Amino acid sequence: MHGAALAVPGIVKLTNNIGKGSLVAIMTLKDELVALGYAEMSSDEIMKAQRGIAVKTTRVVMRKGTYPPMWKHRKAEGKAEEKSQGSSEGVSQQ
Repeated sequence: MHGAALAVPGIVKLTNNIGKGSLVAIMTLKDELVALGYAEMSSDEIMKAQRGIAVKTTRVVMRKGTYPPMWKHRKAEGKAEEKSQGSSEGVSQQ
């Protein structure tokens, strides 16, 4: 899904001054802008959390298909999506 929310397990690094509700940039590990969104958690909450939504995406900047998909869809048997290998993202406050 292009523009999905960013969950805590998908965050590799972040700045320490993010407040809940802050506008943040979602970046690749190569410092490429992926998307913008609003923080659902503060930096401290993200560091302590093991799961949950950290950022609600509002605007995707990176072109769809720039990187291979991180999720593989199973056949329509009502099963959840399965995570495969791919690059993780970081979050920084704007």
